[in-house]
Amino acid sequence: MKAVSSFKFRVSSSNSAIDPKPETRNPKPFGLYIHIPYCLSRCHYCDFNTYRLDDAHVQQYLDGLAQEITLRASAMAIRDRRVCSVFFGGGTPSILQASQLIGILDHCRAAFTFEDGVEVSLEANPGTVDLPKLRTLWEGGVTRLSVGVQAVQDRLLQRIGRAHAACEAKRAFWLMREAGFSNINLDLMFGLPGQSIGDWSETLDWAISVGPEHVSPYGLILEEGTPLHQEHRQGEIGLPDEEAEAVMYGMAVDRLLDAGFEHYEISNFARPGFRCRHNLVYWHHQEYLGMGAGAHSFLAGRRFYNELLPASYVRAISERGTAVAGDEELSAEMLRSERLMLGLRLRAGLDVQVFKDVLSIEDLSASDRVTRLLDDGFLRVKEGRVQITERGLLVANELIVQLL
Repeated sequence: MKAVSSFKFRVSSSNSAIDPKPETRNPKPFGLYIHIPYCLSRCHYCDFNTYRLDDAHVQQYLDGLAQEITLRASAMAIRDRRVCSVFFGGGTPSILQASQLIGILDHCRAAFTFEDGVEVSLEANPGTVDLPKLRTLWEGGVTRLSVGVQAVQDRLLQRIGRAHAACEAKRAFWLMREAGFSNINLDLMFGLPGQSIGDWSETLDWAISVGPEHVSPYGLILEEGTPLHQEHRQGEIGLPDEEAEAVMYGMAVDRLLDAGFEHYEISNFARPGFRCRHNLVYWHHQEYLGMGAGAHSFLAGRRFYNELLPASYVRAISERGTAVAGDEELSAEMLRSERLMLGLRLRAGLDVQVFKDVLSIEDLSASDRVTRLLDDGFLRVKEGRVQITERGLLVANELIVQLL
């Protein structure tokens, strides 16, 4: 998961977002997110801040990133605090040379204080890794890989614009094992154009058979402005219907649970002890610092974001000493709402008292919207926590909107 981006910001030219008053300092650990905005090509469903790889400008970007790391490490909101997780996202971080990625990681280690056993995750796509690169990443301190497999049928991969074939994904997994990685996540997608329930079953069978530590099955979302969204508007795309998507999601839940995975978040399953620490930072509404073009941060009650375009990001760092393009101070009400929105995505749900505080109610029965969702079987109260039920998982976003 990337940093939450569905918020409006006011533009600010100050550094207040990263340098609050001393009394706001927080001793709790925080997560680091590092954005690598380059890909071999853009997938037909992608609306992330990504661009085709341009070797001529990569070094400039990495120099700007190194400068931002140094500058951010001295901010009051960060000083004397420990990093609990590092996540290289994109884009396709694995498109860079291993030495470049480890150089960034080493720079972070020198600038920040890492907790013992810090989780270092890196997103990788099949076709952008080989054994020497993977060994260098492992030896350099990357502890977890998140692999964009999506499907194991070539026709589906081609349909959504992926740059790899199914055989490359299968080979990449075993190369990662050979290199020493014992914490691997597989990203899978259901609801793809032309995807049958049988196709999805085959993808799940393969994923379970190879034995990853983590699996993230996501339903396709047609983001506005993407090629697939445009095709859908023009009636040129055949997607599985809602009933088929529900069957696919239910199939993923049942099979992964049967295989020994814990279903700890709506779209995330892990072997015991292998839940993604960095994503838990987001879902537990903890603080994180994002660096790189378009990266978002949440520190000291403020949310702020960097310049979106890599060239603008590099120029801002060079000329202003900061790439922050906008920031927003979050009210207590906004913070509570985010706590509910993120916390309910976890299968453990939210403490009942936190849930009541967010909605400003003294009793669950005092809210018609809550009692309706409880009575209809979309929410439940279990062991002092409010949880989304199995029935409510597929419509979780809608449920949360209703509550807010």
